[in-house]
Amino acid sequence: MPHINLSFAACGFLGVYHLGAASALCKHGRKLLKDVKAFAGASAGSLVASVLLTAPQKIEECTKFTCDFAEEIRRQSFGALTPGYDFMARLRSGVESILPANAHELAHDRLHVSITNTRTGRNCLVCRFPSREHLIQHILAPNSAPIQAATAGGCFGGDSSTLHLLPTLSVLLHQFRLRSSGIRSTAGGSRRPVDEPSVFARDVHWPHLLRE
Repeated sequence: MPHINLSFAACGFLGVYHLGAASALCKHGRKLLKDVKAFAGASAGSLVASVLLTAPQKIEECTKFTCDFAEEIRRQSFGALTPGYDFMARLRSGVESILPANAHELAHDRLHVSITNTRTGRNCLVCRFPSREHLIQHILAPNSAPIQAATAGGCFGGDSSTLHLLPTLSVLLHQFRLRSSGIRSTAGGSRRPVDEPSVFARDVHWPHLLRE
């Protein structure tokens, strides 16, 4: 089959879902991964894309780190914003332990990271990394809080709309939206609408790509 591109949309703290998709591709989609020419990601999606490209054998290790990291944050009084807790330093330690020494060489011109400049508000894709440190800085930048990035005069966030490198297979999270779906009687006899989650997602049918 012709070469395709694989992109992971921005998802913030829900990046563990992307890791699940990456793990499934490693186990059941090796044929597809061989045909991927470029990997792209925004926010947490850039972290997953970088691991899948440069260290696919460490996806499970990355998942364990993510779950342990989440539990650690939950124990903080104010989560990631707890005074004295260095969220980015902890994230960096995990990234440095997972990415191989030649990660920047493997990612050069194949990994496209979506970042937004805090000063100009302009978004761009970065795909050339002269060093491992340069690569780490660019995949961490989209995952920093805007106020942290602005203070450092750097970049933050990502824009998934820039990841359309056709033909592209995009990994997106299900989108949830509350909708009024009924009427519930309360103890006082009054009646009010019941909000239930409704899932909106585009089904992608590509089982032939996952055959070994």
